Amino acid sequence: MCRYIINKNCLEQGLKKDWDRRFKKFSGKSRVWKIRYYLSRPQYKTLFYYRLYLASARFIKPFFHWLYSRNSLKSGVEFNLQKLGGGIIIPHWGRIILNAHSIGENFYVFHNVTVGNNYTSGKPVIGNNVLVGTGSTILGDITIGDNVIIGANSFVNSDTPSNVIIAGSPAKVIKNIEPDAINKLIGY
Repeated sequence: MCRYIINKNCLEQGLKKDWDRRFKKFSGKSRVWKIRYYLSRPQYKTLFYYRLYLASARFIKPFFHWLYSRNSLKSGVEFNLQKLGGGIIIPHWGRIILNAHSIGENFYVFHNVTVGNNYTSGKPVIGNNVLVGTGSTILGDITIGDNVIIGANSFVNSDTPSNVIIAGSPAKVIKNIEPDAINKLIGY
């Protein structure tokens, strides 16, 4: 019966990647410690309930949406997308709005970030291995490539190629980077 309530594969795919990436630095800690840590952080609790909401069957969706909404108000983290890759890291909670078409794997986002539409076009598509700095805004029907670092307080409103650092208002390419630069930078 449980398999009809929650799509186990859909849930595990995202949660396992989130869990593995988040606790890569804490490999010596017990499983109980990790669960307490994860569910005691408002941003991860909100992410957990959002993943349950996406993976749940039609009749139970309102319950998980209620849990997600309740925690979203507490944490200030909002998700509004259908495709959310695994391996998300949210080190600080605060006002984070992720209203994108899709977000790829290994997304790293700081506080006070807004991702959304600009009321005249669609929502952004964000690739894999993207780091978004504090206070950044990403608006419109644009595509952010893979392996991109977006500097703090940047305003992104145009397509961005892969393997670059962008910053500024409006954001411009600062320099090219290696494909694994983000993992080296943050250690995840």
